[in-house]
Amino acid sequence: MRRTLALMAGALLALMVAVPAQAQDVDVTGKWETTRETPRGTMTTTFTFAQEGTKLTGTVGSQRGDSDITNGSVEGTKITFTLVMTMGDRTMEMTYTGTVEGDTITGTTQTPRGEQPWTAKRVTDS
Repeated sequence: MRRTLALMAGALLALMVAVPAQAQDVDVTGKWETTRETPRGTMTTTFTFAQEGTKLTGTVGSQRGDSDITNGSVEGTKITFTLVMTMGDRTMEMTYTGTVEGDTITGTTQTPRGEQPWTAKRVTDS
């Protein structure tokens, strides 16, 4: 019985240590080069993020120009934001969600045409 209690206490302690390590906050401030797979092929864009606490703002630069990020947040390692692109008299809203691991973000983009995977790599000044 004592051995079982000791094993359970050890497992509980290991779990308590591991959970906070997984939920560490990240800072995504800076430039990120992204790729997104679309039905028309791979699209490359540049995200420039500004993070204050959990609030995320910034811009997305593409061949069509810059667009502002809205509804952005970073909680733990989870990132989410919305991008509204205007093309002539049409607008398209895309919601990005992802997970930050070091200098890489992987996630999905929800568009009017469905869900698409995306990946971002932090741009470092070398």
